[in-house]
Amino acid sequence: MATQEAVKPQEPAKAQLSKRQLLEKGKNLVSQLCATMRTAQIYERSNSVYVRQAESLASLIQDLLEGTGEFLLKSKEGYLFLNDTRLRFSFDGYVASKFIVETFRKFQFECITFSPPLIGEELDELVFILAHTDAEGDDPFESLQKKVVSSKVEHLRVEKYAPGSDLADESEPEGQKKQAKKRFFKTLLVAQETMESAKSRRSINTVKSKRAIQFLIDQLIKDEGKLMSLTSIKSFDEYTFAHSVNVCILSVALGTRLGLSKRELSELGFAALFHDVGKVRLPIGILNKPGELTEEEWVEVRKHPVFGVKALLARRSIDRFCTRAMVVSFEHHKKLDQTGYPETRVERDLDLFSRIVTIVDVYDSMTSGRVYAKTPLTPDEALRRMLQKQGKSFDAVLLKVFINMLGIYPVGSVVVLDTGEIGVVMEANPAELSRPEVAIIADRFGKRDKVETVKLTKKDEKTGKHTRTILRTIDPHRYKLEVARYIY
Repeated sequence: MATQEAVKPQEPAKAQLSKRQLLEKGKNLVSQLCATMRTAQIYERSNSVYVRQAESLASLIQDLLEGTGEFLLKSKEGYLFLNDTRLRFSFDGYVASKFIVETFRKFQFECITFSPPLIGEELDELVFILAHTDAEGDDPFESLQKKVVSSKVEHLRVEKYAPGSDLADESEPEGQKKQAKKRFFKTLLVAQETMESAKSRRSINTVKSKRAIQFLIDQLIKDEGKLMSLTSIKSFDEYTFAHSVNVCILSVALGTRLGLSKRELSELGFAALFHDVGKVRLPIGILNKPGELTEEEWVEVRKHPVFGVKALLARRSIDRFCTRAMVVSFEHHKKLDQTGYPETRVERDLDLFSRIVTIVDVYDSMTSGRVYAKTPLTPDEALRRMLQKQGKSFDAVLLKVFINMLGIYPVGSVVVLDTGEIGVVMEANPAELSRPEVAIIADRFGKRDKVETVKLTKKDEKTGKHTRTILRTIDPHRYKLEVARYIY
C-alpha cells in the first residue's frame, strides 16, 4: 500500500506489556485482522478504505512487536492464543475470532508468527493471499505456503498443524457445547455476509445459507438444548445478525414441535434467517439511533418488509426457498387481526411460516437490548405480555406451543431458589416445566467460587422432597448480571 508506513524495526522495549494489556491488544489484533481481510475481499490494495484499515492493523502489530518482540497468533481446539495466553472474547468479538479460526482451519495452519522488522507491504501480501486464495486440493497449506514464499514475505510465517489436532471430542459434553457454538456462529457469519450483499445490492448467495441452516437442523435434532441456549446471548453491535440467527433457531425448533418435515424445516429456517433482510437498506442513522424514533423515522422503518422482498427478488433465480422467504419478509409485522404493517388492500390469512416467525421475532426483540430500547424484558415477562395479545397479534395455538417449548422459565432466566441461591436457567425440562436445569451463580450471601449446574428434579433421599425449587425470577440488568458469560 503506497501510503502505509513500514512497521519499524523493533527497538529495545521500554516497558513490557502487562498481561491485561497483552489480552486487550491480542483481542484487538484478531478484530483488526478480520476487518482487514474482509476489506481486502471487497477493495483493491490501493483503495483508501483498505489503506486506512491496513494502517490500523500495522500500527497495532507495531505496538505488539515493541512490547513483546516476536509473537505468534495460534489456534488450538477452536480457541485463539497470543503466544501462550488464551484470548477470551465477548459475544461481539466472538464473530471475528470464529472468522480467524475458520481461516486457520481452511488452510490447515496452526499459527502466524510476526517478527521484526515487519514492513507494511509484507502484511498486505499475506492479507490478500488469505483473502483471495481458495483452499483446494489435498493439501491447502502447501499451495498457501508456495504463494507466501513466492511473495517474499519474510517476517510473517505460517506453520502447519496436524490434521484433526484442532478438533474437540463431540462425544463429551464440552465437545457438544463447542459444536453447538460452532454451528451458531457459522450461521451468524453467513447471515452477516448475506446481509452485506443485500446492502450493497449484490445478488444474495443462498447456497451457503441453505447449508448452514441444514447444519443447524442437524444440531437441533442432536442436542436442541445446547443450541437453543445460545439464543439467550444478546448483543448491541451484532444485533441484526444475532437476532436473525436467534429467530432462525427458535422458529425451526417450533417447527419441529409442529411436525414439519425436514424440507419444510429448511424452508422455514431460510425464511426466518432473512425475515429482516430489508433492514440493511434503511439509513444507518435510524438503525443505530440511541433514543426514541420520530414518526418520520418510523415511516422509514415500516418500509423494511417491502425492501426485504425486493432484496430477495434481486436473485437471478427464484426457487421455493426464496418465495417462502419473500412471503415471510412481507408478512412478519402483520398481526393476526390484519393490523400492523405494511397495509394491504385485500385481507388474507397469514402464511403458517409468517405466523411462526412473528411470534419468535417479537419474543427475541422484547428480550434483547436494542439501541432504541436498551432495557430488555425478562423472558417470562415477555411471554406474559405476549399471552395478553393471543388471538389478536399472535396465533393462540402456536403461541402456546412456543411457550411450552421454552418452558415456564426460558433459557437465560435468572431465578431465586428457596435455598437463597441465585441461578441462571440453562436448559428447559419439557417433562416438568417448573424444574429446569440451572447454573448456580451465587449462594445466599451473593458469593460463589465455582459455578455449579444442577437439575431441579433432584430430591433428598431421606425426605423425598426436592432439594431446590424456584421461588421467582429477577431482572439481571437491575443487578448488572451478564447472563451470556454463564451460557457460553
